[in-house]
Amino acid sequence: MEYPKLRPVEAFPYNEPGKEGICLRDPSNITDTILVVPHHLFEIIRLFDGRHSLLDVQTVYAKRHGNIPLKEQIEGVINTLDKAMLLESERFTQFLKDLKEEFRRSSIRKAAFAGKGYDSDPGKLRQQIDTFFTSDGGPCKPGGKRTGKKSKNVVKGAVLPHIDFDRGGPCFAWGYKEIEKSSNARCFILLGTSHGDMNGLFSVTKKDFETPFGLLRTDKEIVTAIEKAGGKGFFKGEFAHKNEHSLEFQAIFLHYLYDGKRDVSIVPVLCSSFHEMIKDGKSPSSVQEVNDFIETLKGVIKGNGKDVFLIASADLSHVGPRFGDPLPLTSQDLQKIAEEDMDMIRFIENVDAEGFFHSIQKDGDRRKICGLSPIYVLLKVLDASRGKLLKYEQWPDPRGMVSFASIGLY
Repeated sequence: MEYPKLRPVEAFPYNEPGKEGICLRDPSNITDTILVVPHHLFEIIRLFDGRHSLLDVQTVYAKRHGNIPLKEQIEGVINTLDKAMLLESERFTQFLKDLKEEFRRSSIRKAAFAGKGYDSDPGKLRQQIDTFFTSDGGPCKPGGKRTGKKSKNVVKGAVLPHIDFDRGGPCFAWGYKEIEKSSNARCFILLGTSHGDMNGLFSVTKKDFETPFGLLRTDKEIVTAIEKAGGKGFFKGEFAHKNEHSLEFQAIFLHYLYDGKRDVSIVPVLCSSFHEMIKDGKSPSSVQEVNDFIETLKGVIKGNGKDVFLIASADLSHVGPRFGDPLPLTSQDLQKIAEEDMDMIRFIENVDAEGFFHSIQKDGDRRKICGLSPIYVLLKVLDASRGKLLKYEQWPDPRGMVSFASIGLY
């Protein structure tokens, strides 16, 4: 491979004793291989942009660092990255083609994170989720008195985290406790954050979702209505669903909550980045594809007549060296981020989609809000008059901080 090109990867420091370096992983989870490379090899990998030949890599590296890496050494790095499916190559092209064909043929979206992001054994998984409700930071187990449709406090939608369960489990639980307590919905429209590349701004799938508790059925009636109203354009990025955790984690909690109690269905929707709109200084409402999807979804919900519940699967701020910021965070930084997050959350509580978007746009999305697009769509589609923050948390570690929240909308 004369002109090696690295695929879009996430790179962050790895500082375990005896194995310091840079961690490389595929944020789209097309491959789950994670490599830790020494710093001097990372400096070589940084030049794998498809424009530098092997000779160019040697020349540039020598100018910057004073010594010339051997051609065999560079080829060894290329071979390791190629086997890990982290390079644009013939091997990766065939690998991806096979994956897409396998996914296309299946009527089931298989659980991608069972045994990795959560326990694959249904009994152990139920116990794991039980602790999220009963821990010191949880809201207590579901099963309290439900208010039903006649209550003025019927929750119609929610913003819920999609961070991994080990860090955000109790925060998930606060949202699902509220859903169980005061919603009669049987269909849940899941608006997920797409973390990888996606063909189009929105992607819907008809596939049922596999969970350790069994299959969670997709509402084919509503998904077909979306297809009829909006065309097949909303399905062209369907492969993005294969390894996306933001919808899978909500499916797990929903199946836990209603397993053996009530038949529920989901409508899985992935929302891609609105970053270009932030950069261009315009509102998503000025983008035809965004308006088309929002109007399609509103029309389908109104025309179907089902009692539906909308969930935006969204984390909030991502700040620190792992996310491209130069310096570690101080306690003062964390407090400032919390204050800025709260200012943003007030727009969600006021069901103000444009105010929410502008609050992020005004500083160029400095805090890197992960759930911008699903939250915006939720606020535009949902017929709600107010929101309520149920739980807010930050999870700081030496590499960076992620904040997340459960917010009910009524």
